[in-house]
Amino acid sequence: MDQAKKIAELLDREAIRDCLYRYCRGIDRADEAALRSAYWPDAHDNHRANCGSAEGFIRFALSVFKSGPRNIIRSRIS
Repeated sequence: MDQAKKIAELLDREAIRDCLYRYCRGIDRADEAALRSAYWPDAHDNHRANCGSAEGFIRFALSVFKSGPRNIIRSRIS
């Protein structure tokens, strides 16, 4: 593998890692902007509780995690 391909692979891996971090932060903090930034606008998501558009999953996840006690406690700490 030549140098340019190695660099391109590393940049791709970093972009994927960044996307995963945004998704995790979005779920953990019920941060809608972070969660939305992890998906393409026309993305499809398949979680057991929701299978369909990413938009549907985002609405579902935020409704669950914004009302959960873990986020209430976290918001008091932050």
